[in-house]
Amino acid sequence: MEYNMVDSDALKYSILKKEESQEVVDFLAQHFYPREPLSTGLHMTYQDNREWIPNSVLEWAQSGVSVIAREPDTGKMAGILLGTILTREQSKTYQHALNSPKTKVKTLHTVLSVLETAVDFFKCYQNVDRILELAMITVPEKMSGRGVGRRLVQESEHLACQQGCQLATSQATAVPSQKLLQRLGYESLYTLDYTTFEIAGERVFDVDKMLGTTSAKVMVHELKPEDKQLHSKE
Repeated sequence: MEYNMVDSDALKYSILKKEESQEVVDFLAQHFYPREPLSTGLHMTYQDNREWIPNSVLEWAQSGVSVIAREPDTGKMAGILLGTILTREQSKTYQHALNSPKTKVKTLHTVLSVLETAVDFFKCYQNVDRILELAMITVPEKMSGRGVGRRLVQESEHLACQQGCQLATSQATAVPSQKLLQRLGYESLYTLDYTTFEIAGERVFDVDKMLGTTSAKVMVHELKPEDKQLHSKE
């Protein structure tokens, strides 16, 4: 698929809508999973990912903090950020697939659950009641380096602030997302080493297939009052 080589500011950003969910599922299959270390390290197939992702995308589409970037002329999707809002009453998002009949899907969500529960944010931050959780960030490889990922994060943060979020977090599972968030002021509170991670005494990852990423990081960033200004354009 050809993309116009434009910078982030030339794209149109909008909140993900429910009716766009299937387009997002197809976008992830093409641009996210082939470059996502958890997926490649577990040798997950297209069908493995299709077993859980459509329902999750529908949930993320209802959060009000998931953002799509599109080319203004063609309407072609040029990047997505999928996120949700955690509260003290609903502080976890990855438990629903732990009972999957597919071993690789269950393993994936076990890892994500370990990351999500590694830091008790509501205990660490007593005055925080709502947290933006960035679940997935991806742009086409040909659009990398143009600031689209940075802008997607900022757009989501603006939306989250408008919904009363005081903190943002992410389980950054790949080096590119870790570097992006670090540049945006996120700090790492926990690191999971892929090379030593085990379930029931067995190593689960083929690290040689993980595209140079050897660990995942739980990252956090305090949202500032100035983030309340909304830049997204419908």
